[in-house]
Amino acid sequence: MYNYFVMKKRWYDIEPTVSRAVNKLEKTEEYIRTRCADFIINKLKDIEFDIKLSLDDQYDYIMRRWYDKNIKVSHAMEYLRNAPVDIRKQLALEIIDFINEYENYDPDKK
Repeated sequence: MYNYFVMKKRWYDIEPTVSRAVNKLEKTEEYIRTRCADFIINKLKDIEFDIKLSLDDQYDYIMRRWYDKNIKVSHAMEYLRNAPVDIRKQLALEIIDFINEYENYDPDKK
């Protein structure tokens, strides 16, 4: 029998590494989020995959999700969501490293 109380997982919670990367991105400071969004977009811009970034879709979701508050982060998340699974997993590891580098960066250590 189907359990009606099963919660629907978010697209990034299906794979643990991607979930960890997105949760880390959500909890980091806004300027790191924006730089990480640039990083994600630059990584995925040359890869061939079907992405739907229509204005209608964007307006349907505007401000509903945490990442919709920043258009660049929103676009990066859509790129990540639509990326092939193997690329998404690899990029999730890179996102975690990227955020860790920014969070651990101390300009006085130079």
